[in-house]
Amino acid sequence: MSVDDNSYLTTYEAALAVVATAMKKARLRIDVLMLNSILGGMFFCTGGMLHVLIQGEFSGALENNPGVVSLLTGLMYPIGLFYVVILGVDLFNSNILFFSTGLCRGAISIWDLLISWIVSYWFNLVGNIFVCYVICTYSGITEQSALVTASLELLEQKVSFSFVQTFIKGIAGNFFVCLAIFLQLMAKPLHVKFLMMTLPVFTFVTFGFTHSVADMFMIIVGLINGAPVSVATAAWKLFVPAAIGNIIGGSFFGVVITWYLHIYVVEQDRKALDLPQYELRDEQPELNQDSRVVRQKKARFDEDVVQQEESADSDETRQEDPQDFIPVPIYDDESIQLSVTKHDLDSRSTTIPHCQQSFPEEVRTLSDNLFPVYGMGEPLARERTIAGSYERPSRRGSSDSYAYSNDESEAEPEAEYIGSQLKRVFTQRSRALDLEAGNGNPNLTPRVLSPRSSFNRRKSSQSDRSSIRLNSESSKEEKDLGEQNNSKDNLDRILE
Repeated sequence: MSVDDNSYLTTYEAALAVVATAMKKARLRIDVLMLNSILGGMFFCTGGMLHVLIQGEFSGALENNPGVVSLLTGLMYPIGLFYVVILGVDLFNSNILFFSTGLCRGAISIWDLLISWIVSYWFNLVGNIFVCYVICTYSGITEQSALVTASLELLEQKVSFSFVQTFIKGIAGNFFVCLAIFLQLMAKPLHVKFLMMTLPVFTFVTFGFTHSVADMFMIIVGLINGAPVSVATAAWKLFVPAAIGNIIGGSFFGVVITWYLHIYVVEQDRKALDLPQYELRDEQPELNQDSRVVRQKKARFDEDVVQQEESADSDETRQEDPQDFIPVPIYDDESIQLSVTKHDLDSRSTTIPHCQQSFPEEVRTLSDNLFPVYGMGEPLARERTIAGSYERPSRRGSSDSYAYSNDESEAEPEAEYIGSQLKRVFTQRSRALDLEAGNGNPNLTPRVLSPRSSFNRRKSSQSDRSSIRLNSESSKEEKDLGEQNNSKDNLDRILE
């Protein structure tokens, strides 16, 4: 019976998955980040809708036994968080965990962090406003007397707390939300993910802690239904302290627990004791889903080739080789080999063993700004540092075992982070203004950079790299063809 040893991650692997997810979210275009944040607010307000419904429909239980209502509402909010995690949309509170950890690890910049937090918060609010006005109010659902009463009571209850009290509750609230996000990264089955998210979220909601995005629905619906609370009061006593508290609580979890305890301390201890290292790769590198960093298993050469005749041993007596599940030390030659491909056997297949007829697939080169991914070759210097190496190389082309080319024509494609894009826009704009004002070189003709010219430059550089790559591939194919012909001639002479 085969064993799936990748259903659950260790805390170290889950912490690296947080870093890899931050790197992916930093590569989102601004329009994609906005859309993700709007959808994140729409999905996560599911808990707020059910909260208002339970408090309105169970008014008798709220008066006689309010603890039952608190327990029921605590079970509603994990539903919205489950939607957000599975669909890969952006939530302000979870982005605090990802980007605070990624910043400590050096995977993203402070600009990436600020842009993600600001955009995700405001567009989570836009998604909640859309649901409150268009979906709930215009449809008449929240205008029912029971729901109107419940929304007014909830808003008045939340405003009764002071700024400091809401701030402290926000610290605790997002601490538990980040705990839920971190725990669900450790599990692969969806039902286990939901259970891991339910435990912390149920705890903080039942106890009455504050979550800035979760409270948006109840605040907006209460204002729409005419609660005796002004927008300015709601913003000062609810939105502002909850957001600041969530940032502090989530950053504390990301920096202290995720990065320091489960990345930094683990790697320092492993380095001090000279413990074996293992190659860690992201098996979910696509955007809009959480990364999943796992140990790469040793390649088996008998899995993807044509098997010989079945042995006399039955399947019941056949046992798995324990060597198949031993992690391979990091970055050795054997660990980066991919599984071999199937190919047709010629007439000499009876005399040549199967293991000698297997050829490795072509290994693609790993791009910059990308966590190590399966099937893309050895990681580059920066990515190896994030994945567990200890010394960052001073420059490219050094004495590193994976040398880099200093030729720009051979440079690998690099994914742009959103902070770098914004910085480049402002830099180009300031340079264009200087040229127009005559502050630049007087011998140069003023030229305003445009998106089309930038696109043409990128397109020309990409075409140059593509032509160089095609030439190298064609020369390699000609060399392989010549070697194959020589081998065939030598074999024919031996047979004669």
